[in-house]
Amino acid sequence: MIGKQKSQLSLLDGAFNTRTKRSRADKLLKKIDKFVEWDNLESICKRMYKDSKRGRPSLPIIVALKCLVLQYLYNLSDPALEDALIDRMSFQRFLNISFDTELPDFTTIWRFRERLIKADLLDEIFTSILQQLDKRNLILRKGTLVDATLVQAARKKVKNKSTRDGNVKRSSQQDHDASGTQKGGKQYYGYKGHIATDEESNIIRRRRFTTASVHDSREFNNLICGDERSVFADKAYANDTIKRNMREKGIYYGIMDKGRRGRPKLSNKQKKANAWKKKVRNAVERPFAHFKKHMGFRSVRYVNLKRNELHFTFLCMIHNMRRAIALTVSGA
Repeated sequence: MIGKQKSQLSLLDGAFNTRTKRSRADKLLKKIDKFVEWDNLESICKRMYKDSKRGRPSLPIIVALKCLVLQYLYNLSDPALEDALIDRMSFQRFLNISFDTELPDFTTIWRFRERLIKADLLDEIFTSILQQLDKRNLILRKGTLVDATLVQAARKKVKNKSTRDGNVKRSSQQDHDASGTQKGGKQYYGYKGHIATDEESNIIRRRRFTTASVHDSREFNNLICGDERSVFADKAYANDTIKRNMREKGIYYGIMDKGRRGRPKLSNKQKKANAWKKKVRNAVERPFAHFKKHMGFRSVRYVNLKRNELHFTFLCMIHNMRRAIALTVSGA
């Protein structure tokens, strides 16, 4: 049975809500709450539950979704989120939970997250947020900026041991979905997040999450939206076939040139063009920098591709919510 939120607040809630002074976190969460159409997300997630009136009511869907937003926005573990819900009034106001309502524990939030992963609804939820932003004319479609970033695994790579009969025994302490790659002479073991942002608005329109060994260029076609007028990316995405296809469609090819076998040096014209393309595409690195510096995404939280993909998707959605709020205020 799907749980429902109480629509009325208690007298104690009314007393505390008369306070005029609010924290910066409280103000941000209030803006996010008003900006997002939570009913649309709830209708998507309802399919995860059986249509039954029997059994104990679940955590209300909107409350559960907001819990995940809080968790990833403030880089909290499940137990830390439970403690924060108990202590922080700004979090309780965001969830629209009254003082006489029992707060969800971390196992309840964990079960909702697992249910969400199993239902495979992340694409629909992400698209719903984008559609809400598009209704406000915040997606400009002038161009698309593409990039990827490496994220360390939650556990270090462990060598598998061979048994006496010659079979390989996989270590239970290893993340078996993660893989290794090399970049800039350094070895990495983990995952890779791929995004495509809208030029100027910097809203993330496409996202992919893969193991680290997947080359950036393999996800390029999955990141192109099809309605942009130009595409910018670094030289890792350079490809003559892609260049011809984009020019045939009238899309400006803004991928940086790189040296080739037999012609390793770039001409002065190519170097000048690369310098301009780099200035345009640099904006796509800002979401990654914010994820890692302020939201704790230098390494993944979970030991599983799907769980880490959910984390990355929520980071992208939170980025879009905040960008939309900033664009709306600046454009007011």
